[in-house]
Amino acid sequence: MILLSNTFPLGRGGEGVIPQFPLTVSDLAVIIGYLLLVLGIGLYFRGRMRSAEDYFAGGHRIPWWLAGISHYISSASALTFVAYSQLGYTSGLVSIAVAWTAVPGCILGGLFFAHRWRQARVSTPVEFLERRFGFFVRQLMVWAGIPMKVAEDGLKLFATSLFLAVGLHIPVSWAVLACGAIAMVYTFLGGLWALAVTDYVQFLMKALALLLLVPLAIWRAGGLVHAAGALPHGFLHVTDAAHSWTYIAGFVVMLTITLNGSWSLAQKFYSVEDSHQARKAAFLSAALYLVATPMMILPAILGRLFLPNLIAQHHTADVYVFLMISLLPAGMVGIIVAALLSATMATVSADFSVIAGVLTRDVYQRLFRPDASAAHLLRTGRLITLLVGSASVGIGLYLSRGGDQPILHLMVIIASAFLAPSFLPLLGALASRRLTGRGVILGFFLGLSTGLGLLAARAWLLPHGYWPWLRTNFDGVSILINTGMTMLGMWLGSLASVSSEASSRSYDAIFGTPEPNPAPASVAGEHAGVQTVIAFATLTVAALLGLAGLLAPTASARAADLSIAFLISTLGGHRLACTRRRVQAAASQESPHSEVKS
Repeated sequence: MILLSNTFPLGRGGEGVIPQFPLTVSDLAVIIGYLLLVLGIGLYFRGRMRSAEDYFAGGHRIPWWLAGISHYISSASALTFVAYSQLGYTSGLVSIAVAWTAVPGCILGGLFFAHRWRQARVSTPVEFLERRFGFFVRQLMVWAGIPMKVAEDGLKLFATSLFLAVGLHIPVSWAVLACGAIAMVYTFLGGLWALAVTDYVQFLMKALALLLLVPLAIWRAGGLVHAAGALPHGFLHVTDAAHSWTYIAGFVVMLTITLNGSWSLAQKFYSVEDSHQARKAAFLSAALYLVATPMMILPAILGRLFLPNLIAQHHTADVYVFLMISLLPAGMVGIIVAALLSATMATVSADFSVIAGVLTRDVYQRLFRPDASAAHLLRTGRLITLLVGSASVGIGLYLSRGGDQPILHLMVIIASAFLAPSFLPLLGALASRRLTGRGVILGFFLGLSTGLGLLAARAWLLPHGYWPWLRTNFDGVSILINTGMTMLGMWLGSLASVSSEASSRSYDAIFGTPEPNPAPASVAGEHAGVQTVIAFATLTVAALLGLAGLLAPTASARAADLSIAFLISTLGGHRLACTRRRVQAAASQESPHSEVKS
């Protein structure tokens, strides 16, 4: 993935001149208001966290639709906007084909993995491994996943901070500190409930960003029919030399593992009420990817027509910034910046939450304080959240000192090489009753050694031009090889195990036990409270947009902001009214005799 450049030469004018990225008063009102809103959500849920299970798994009471939205939002970041938009600008529809590989990944999750996560009855994603395979396997998977996630979060914070730093004309390091602090604080306060509700707000902001940019880009390009004939040759093909079907197949495998095995995304599945709702959450995430992906990338594809010089200027990575400057009237850029900030903070804060959960339950409680009380574990989890967040902020600050492109590229390569051995054994433990602890261990180490070997091949062979076909397909081939070798190790290790029958019995004990029915009254009460918070959050977003409209310097910006504010306030008002009717209906059902007397 390619990140934004660190500086933008100043100036406005004709082609070949790189414009500023200014934020007006109305932009700042939206951004600051958004940050205050997410902190307010964290404060609201702070008093409702009574145990580590509430903090890290939402008490297994997250509604399926909220979990599905949170799953979709938490798997995106500013990197998603930047990387896929750049690919769309340079290669056309290939970018949509690559991004759509998330759809089969989510569908496969709904079919095979999501319900298993809920049936495992866990508060952390590696908790059930000890029940299946023993202490060593649980600790191995803990320490295999943490370093990569912490480093990846530092990279995401750095990517997002570039937007904020350029817009506010502040050092990138200050922006890293600000973004990291906000993500840490609302995760620290409210746990997974605050995270899920904030994801809804971030989903709303992202939808606004897409609804603003897509029609403006189509209008600026002269319409879709005109654009289809004017775009460069090959722009409407779904593959090209650098992105073949092998490459796309590798992406399907990689995203299937990521969307179902990555700790912060698996958390969305085991936080719902039952396995049926976990499936629905996965399918909802797939539907959101199907609809939102072309809307996210289409403006960048069309931008090739009205921003033709970015390739010559070596600014293709900055295409989303230039789209904002070229298409949006003054006063509306803040909406997009807030959407980009929210997208990354959703992924980063989700990782903070789940890593802190693993360190609290799977390391601290398991190794040091097995008899710790619920209140003690909650305090420990919050402290570890701050420590994990601080580590990622430190990596972001280190990257902000130089922003050296090869370092960032190397981090992404290393992450993709370690993905299969770090997370595929988790999915195997969910799906296969024949997998054994020896199979997990052999699969991890065989996959790890394969990943390291592929890194060496990339460094030593590809620069010398060996095997031209492999050079253009290396990313896809390496993902498929690494996944295949990890699965081979899991199969061979399980085949050679003498305890396969015991592993099958432990699988049946975990996944064959009927799920307990949640208490209807408590669930309905929690859902009503969450619906009310979501309604007020929606109305707050509308108020921010209305304020931005009143402060906007141009009539077009005022009209657009106020119109969208009206639509959002209507949505929030309708949700609030529906919630109050449900609460009244539930109250009347609980006390029918009092109604009769009255």
